[in-house]
Amino acid sequence: MKEITITTNTKNQRLDKFLGKYLNDAPKSFIYKMLRKKNIKLNGKKAIGSEILCENDIVHIYMADETLDKFRSAKNVNHLAGDIDIIYEDINILIVNKPRGILTQPDSADQRDTLLGRTLNYLHKKGEYDISKESVFTPSFCNRLDRNTTGIVLFGKNLNALQQLNKAMSDGVTEKYYSAIVVGEVKSGGVLKGLLTKDEKANKVTISQDGDKEVVTEYEPLIAGNGYSLLKVKLVTGRSHQIRAHLGGIGHPILGDRKYGDKTLDAPKFQMLHSASICFTTLTGELEYLNGTLFTAEAPNDFKDYENKLFEDPR
Repeated sequence: MKEITITTNTKNQRLDKFLGKYLNDAPKSFIYKMLRKKNIKLNGKKAIGSEILCENDIVHIYMADETLDKFRSAKNVNHLAGDIDIIYEDINILIVNKPRGILTQPDSADQRDTLLGRTLNYLHKKGEYDISKESVFTPSFCNRLDRNTTGIVLFGKNLNALQQLNKAMSDGVTEKYYSAIVVGEVKSGGVLKGLLTKDEKANKVTISQDGDKEVVTEYEPLIAGNGYSLLKVKLVTGRSHQIRAHLGGIGHPILGDRKYGDKTLDAPKFQMLHSASICFTTLTGELEYLNGTLFTAEAPNDFKDYENKLFEDPR
């Protein structure tokens, strides 16, 4: 029998979600079967899995140690992962400047060096991330950037911070701005709206009047000349490839973004898109102290090189 006391980093989640993390190699059907057979109890009583855990709750799992070991595997940390560029860090959150060329998180096709792996390695070395089998919570990111998009990514270092940041991102209580170098001279700003549909197989989105999710993008030209423009883009909604598809759709694809329309022969092999700043507006609770603080990420050297090259003598 295993007795688990719910802590600050494991409260405020459904029991079945917690069990899925604790018994991380067990099928969901097995977990629900154990709940039905009362082999898993919450505070000494039968549970169904939808209960929201509170701090100091007790979860009892009535299984032999050999069975528990069968359904649990240790977490891994890539000790060879690269360094991270830290913009801001406190006991609750970590804000990093993502470099070009790496994924935010592993996917089925690429389990190598990722921003998540780098961050977990950093926190493990600091003693702030426990990779033992007894650890259930894993620090995670709250927003994701494409492999070749650079800039701000937020991480929650504890469960409460992660939940609050995720809610803030979904509720739109942040102001997120990007820098983009686009093809064509944009003379005035505007607001782009539409409905987005994603083609998972092609890893590409389309924006029309018949999509699945509403998207809103605001843009403002900062410099225009020599056939290109530097835009300040406000991400009102945060959908996959939203900025890339929206700007490509109005005939101003991001420089280097061949997927969404840049046909420039000597364009870079990656899109000139950088998540430049974020400001929290109406956070409540334990993260309220972040309100009003503007966090900025310096653009990579290749972005600045193209900016200097294209706009040093605008026409």
